[in-house]
Amino acid sequence: MNKENYFLLFDSCKNENEKSIEIIKLLIEKGIFVNSRNIKHETALHFACQNQKNKKIFQIIKFLVEKNADINAKSKPDNETPLHLACQYQNEENSFGIIKLLIEKKAEINAKTNEYQETPLHFVCFHQKHNKSFEIIKLLIENGADINAKNKYYQETPLILVCQYQRHNKTFDIIKFLVENDTKITKILLQIIKYLVENGIDIDSKTKNNETALNYACQNENNPNLFEIINYFIENGAGINAKNKHDQESCLHLICKYQKNHKDSFRIIKLLVENGMETTSKNIFHQNALHIACQYQEDQGIAFEIIKYLIENGIKINQVANQNETALHIVCKNKNISFEIIKYLIENGIDINAKTQREETALHISCQNSNISIQIIQYLIKNGIDINSKTIDNETALHFACQNKKIPMEIIKILIENHADINTKNTENETPLHLVCQYQDNENSFEIVKYLIGNGAVVNAKADIDETSLHYASKYQSSQYSFEIIKLLIENGADFNGKTDYKQTPLHYICQNEKIQIQHSLQIITYLIEKGANINARTKESQTALHFACQNKNLSIEIIKLLIEKGIDIKIKTKYKQESILHYLCKSQVNHKNTLKAIELLIENGLSLNSTNRQNETPFHLICQNRNENSLQITRYFIEKGADINLLTKNKDTALHLVLEDQEKDDLTQKYIFQFAKILIQNGVDINLKNNQGLTPLNFAIEEKNHEIIKLMIMNDANIFDLKQNQISQEIIEFGMKIYSINQDLNNLLLKSNEDNNFSDLQIQSNDGFKFNVHKLILLTRFDNNQTNLNKFINICQLKKTKEEVELSLNFLYSGFYDFDNFYSIFQYIFNYHFQISKLQTDYDQDKILWNEFQSKSEEIKVLTEIKQESGKAIEGIKMHKIIKLFKEIGFDSKWIENKKGRKGIIKDLSKLYQQNETKDFTIIISKEKEIKVHKLILILRSELYKGMFLNVQDSSNQVHDYSQKSFKTIHQLIYFLYHDKFEFENEINEEFSDLKDYFQLNQNSIIDLLLN
Repeated sequence: MNKENYFLLFDSCKNENEKSIEIIKLLIEKGIFVNSRNIKHETALHFACQNQKNKKIFQIIKFLVEKNADINAKSKPDNETPLHLACQYQNEENSFGIIKLLIEKKAEINAKTNEYQETPLHFVCFHQKHNKSFEIIKLLIENGADINAKNKYYQETPLILVCQYQRHNKTFDIIKFLVENDTKITKILLQIIKYLVENGIDIDSKTKNNETALNYACQNENNPNLFEIINYFIENGAGINAKNKHDQESCLHLICKYQKNHKDSFRIIKLLVENGMETTSKNIFHQNALHIACQYQEDQGIAFEIIKYLIENGIKINQVANQNETALHIVCKNKNISFEIIKYLIENGIDINAKTQREETALHISCQNSNISIQIIQYLIKNGIDINSKTIDNETALHFACQNKKIPMEIIKILIENHADINTKNTENETPLHLVCQYQDNENSFEIVKYLIGNGAVVNAKADIDETSLHYASKYQSSQYSFEIIKLLIENGADFNGKTDYKQTPLHYICQNEKIQIQHSLQIITYLIEKGANINARTKESQTALHFACQNKNLSIEIIKLLIEKGIDIKIKTKYKQESILHYLCKSQVNHKNTLKAIELLIENGLSLNSTNRQNETPFHLICQNRNENSLQITRYFIEKGADINLLTKNKDTALHLVLEDQEKDDLTQKYIFQFAKILIQNGVDINLKNNQGLTPLNFAIEEKNHEIIKLMIMNDANIFDLKQNQISQEIIEFGMKIYSINQDLNNLLLKSNEDNNFSDLQIQSNDGFKFNVHKLILLTRFDNNQTNLNKFINICQLKKTKEEVELSLNFLYSGFYDFDNFYSIFQYIFNYHFQISKLQTDYDQDKILWNEFQSKSEEIKVLTEIKQESGKAIEGIKMHKIIKLFKEIGFDSKWIENKKGRKGIIKDLSKLYQQNETKDFTIIISKEKEIKVHKLILILRSELYKGMFLNVQDSSNQVHDYSQKSFKTIHQLIYFLYHDKFEFENEINEEFSDLKDYFQLNQNSIIDLLLN
């Protein structure tokens, strides 16, 4: 058997089925190498030592050892031996025998792991979890295990690990097992500790954090034998005043913190104190044991006993911890706040009016506690606590009580009855009434407000920025009691038209409130308006309540409708940004399901959708900057309703600019960007407008490398000649070529020339076997309309004053990619400098047609060139040039067309246009409903769409015809078919196109739709 099949051996050693031993024996007998290693250098013995749930694991390990398994093989990178793993994955049934076997076979007993430097003894002490753990530890020590070995990072000895293991094992779900078996296990724990100490372990050895085994024992929760363990340490001379380094906590701190519910915690504390424990010791937070006991107390009976003992044994009752907190402050903060403990502390002289760093008394803190009792408040007041004492923020106990949602109503009554100042203000000038209106939203809130008003609370008292209690209630209330509270305030004189410093009224605030249910908002708004609230009140920024309602994340159509019905002015714009309500919706609510409904409602009520803000942005501009399904629907609606999609912002950006800038790269956003661009282009956005930076939308598409958008824009006449030289990147060449060029070899060579920045003359062998040169001039005029590079060429010509022959491939020149105006400018220099254009010797139909066209028009172009040079503007020449351009774009062979039967020939129509000096597009009528302009038709037919339409057409005999090489004749034929109404064919059709007849008849509707759309 191939030794590389060792993984079968590993899997068998990991298998818990006891029958796996037979497979293991078979594999070894068949030649699997017993010491084969995986990528981590683990052997079969490593895996077997981890699999102690297999009832026959001892026999498996014994078999592997007998077959010369490497006892001390080390894994990588951890350097763990089989003995380490046997100690880590121990169980009660198998572990002792396995570990004994490994030791007998000379396993390295003090081998250390790589990173933590832990021995097998560390492993067994940390992972002890059964009655055999003691026997294993004893076995290791008797065979030379280093009892005082420390691990690397924490400097922990085996004794320390024994004492802390129970806490750590909580994370391994061992705690349940330990609790269920606590008597047996904890006795074993004590037995292990005794054994380690008796065998000379350093009882006061400290970890890196300065913790001893005794420190860890004090943290060992749920150990019923904890008293015996700690007593054993003390009897054997363990230092009891050692503090850990991190929190400076002594054993006394740790017992008060971790043993708060332990039945023996009081006995342990007494034991420690009687053996010299310092009760005045402080931790890093300046807390003594009394502070800790008050902070962590849960069982009030145990806590009371400990606190009483500590005070009786001299602990300083008024000692302050961090933040100047006394034990009284801390116990009043505890969620298990205890009347008995508070009473005992006060009776034993604690300062009842002591203040924290924030100048809070026990009364302030108690009034913040959700579990506070009336009994405690009454007791504090009875014992002289200052009821009107103020914190650093000028807050009294009444302020805190009014903020506490769970406080009983009776406590507020008790405070007021005991002369708490009902109109006192905090540093933000808030009265208790303000705070009730802000924080109380339960069944007590109405009664508290009523009680405060009844006892003299000033309803129109103003907080900072001049907010009254009514403002607070409108702004913050969210419960079913909100309406009743607001009604109560108004009935008691609250000013419903009162304005803040920002001139906001309660009506503004209720429309802004996002916590309250819509039904309650509607009720309050109706009530305020009926009481006389000014519906058109404006803020400093000229915002009305409607502005806030449209900003509210709940965006309620009912509220908007109500405000409109009540006469709110929907045309008001904000002061600084000059934003209408529609701007607000399109900026901040674009993702909300109700946004379109809100927009429809506003427009139906007369709001202009072309209203501009200070940046000259319409809502349409803003919606185009948010690309998702919602905004797409809104965009369609705006266009349908007549939004001006070519309106420019202050930066002269169109909506298309804004759609394309700062694009996110995720697929979903890119999908929406494409759909936005397509909709805008289809609806007539000016694709070539430049903004203030001189950038067109195409610039943004190139910058974002959005290939689909580039393609879409070029196919829709985006002007690539206005791009700056540094933007003529491989991107634009590549995508331009993909769309328009039919010569792939030429594409590749041009791309390579661009990459190499080498525009010298290129001798190209095209795929149809003909050679031609492409001059630098052609390439540069293709991309640079600012004449920079063209001027360089002119200068070269003028300096050399030589004739230069340039062979031009006409299929390249006429491939549709050129802007004809640039092509026209090339001819000026061809004629001016007497360049010779050699006729291509070819029988290729397309080249023949083009050559004939070129020859027939070259003289006219020459004449036009001369006219332009003589007349400067050459208005008539330009018109004639456009007519010629139309001929050139169509590329008709006039004789070929005129020989066809039909109605008036297209050439005659074009000639008539030429004679009349008319430059309008010639239109082909397909039916009454459908028409195609010649320019659009030609553009489509020269694009990828055309290629896809005529590649591999299948005829009735299932023969496939490829018309990609018959492009010009195919165009002529298709235009001829289109020229006759409804795709009706003449009987006389060239044989080579007969199969197209069936194709057109079968697919005429889809073809027309493609061409029209």
